[in-house]
Amino acid sequence: MRKNPLLPLLPLMLLIFAASCKKDLNIVNGSLNKDTKHQDRGFLIIAKEGAKLSGIEDGLKAIGARNFVLRNANQQLGLISVQTPDPSFPEKARKIDGVQSVVVDLVMNWRLPEKIYKSGEYYKAGAPANPSRSKTAKAVPIPGNPLSFLQWNLHSVKAPEAWAKGYRGNGATVAVLDGGFLLNDPEISPNIIGSHSFIEGEEVQYHGFEGFSHGTHVAGTIAALDDEFGVVGAAPQTKLLLVKVLSDAGTGPWSSIIDGIFYAVSHRANVINMSLGGELPRKTFTDDNGTPNDPSDDYTVEYDRDVRDLVLALNRATLWANLNGVTVIAAAGNDGYDYDHEKRFITYPAACLGVICIASNGPLGWGINQDTSLYVPSYTFSNHGKNFVSYGAPGGNYSIPLNTTIVNVGGIVRPEYVFDFVFNIGGWDEFTGSFFYVWSVGTSMAAPHASATAAMIYGKYKRLANPLLVELILRRSSTDLGPGGRDAYFGNGQINAAKAVSY
Repeated sequence: MRKNPLLPLLPLMLLIFAASCKKDLNIVNGSLNKDTKHQDRGFLIIAKEGAKLSGIEDGLKAIGARNFVLRNANQQLGLISVQTPDPSFPEKARKIDGVQSVVVDLVMNWRLPEKIYKSGEYYKAGAPANPSRSKTAKAVPIPGNPLSFLQWNLHSVKAPEAWAKGYRGNGATVAVLDGGFLLNDPEISPNIIGSHSFIEGEEVQYHGFEGFSHGTHVAGTIAALDDEFGVVGAAPQTKLLLVKVLSDAGTGPWSSIIDGIFYAVSHRANVINMSLGGELPRKTFTDDNGTPNDPSDDYTVEYDRDVRDLVLALNRATLWANLNGVTVIAAAGNDGYDYDHEKRFITYPAACLGVICIASNGPLGWGINQDTSLYVPSYTFSNHGKNFVSYGAPGGNYSIPLNTTIVNVGGIVRPEYVFDFVFNIGGWDEFTGSFFYVWSVGTSMAAPHASATAAMIYGKYKRLANPLLVELILRRSSTDLGPGGRDAYFGNGQINAAKAVSY
């Protein structure tokens, strides 16, 4: 039974999973991931162009490395993934004919820090449609989706106007590379056409203790159904391919991202959305493999070798996706870094070749005045830079200190700052088997709006669509906000779906 959404201020606590303050740079002197269980270190073998991997595989096995496991070989990308604790392995492997480089397969925490707020709007599969809402604010729902009056983000990218032109993402598939997903959520389950996990020991289904499935919120932002229930996605007829490349805790190796990209392309995705990111330092550092008290498995990650060529491996995957007609979109990251000046590290995969990087913006005070601007750059958290950001999109916003004035928007009573977040699905109470809606904020929420718009372009042009066409249309259709021309927070402009489908 759905709980009464009009109950005043249910005992909901603000959940802040990670502050948007700048990271302690000293972390690069230890492991980049403190949360994963200990396991033997992984390596990526990068083959020279045209080299046959079968011969390299034989050479790797002949080394006789301790506990050696050949995990995956990808001839199209020229990459081999292996695992071994043997410290002598990398140097020996580099001597094998056809090997260009051997780099450590870093395990990192890729979850972009963000704030979320549980809505208290609970539902179950097969539940009746949402009750009607009192219209005590100017915000009104999109017909058939009773909670869509909270989705200012759809109006930010002009999604309803794009739908009116006949484009809802029909005929397109977006692969969402993320953590675990709520596969049975009725808001997206009919649009899911496939799923796969690249995290050893974890299924695609989300089981995190936090009760918030980041990947589901992203998927819902793209393609929640346009029906008589809850919310609606920016491109509600888009099909979803859900690929788990991070653990439910948000960690994963670089190889899982690479494998996820390859899987998405191989399964005919048109767009890849990566609302994830990690800072890779531009310096030599020590990786302790998650065991800071055991120096025996420490590994020196050299900038001119491991760091540089780890990026090369991921670039092979993103460029291969482009060459196969797939548009790749990633979140800019949430640490407030100015990448026109920050030289110590940079956020990947947003900085990879062939990737469209999306920064965040949103309203401040929308809960009080629904006529306020929807396009205030997210100065408190969004990474930015003229040479880094491709486009801006609605990821939500907040100020410091938070605006905790209690307001009523259409019968929903919450602190004002909550309404400046992006509202969608993603909550899960495993004890009761109930789903619930969540407000979330971050560049993770901005990227799926760009992916949804790209899906509309693929839906319109079908086989003629490709990354070059998508980029051309996005650039010509985006709204030039902020300083004239390309700027640090909007890049080439704000995503505008209605104009994009008009070309």
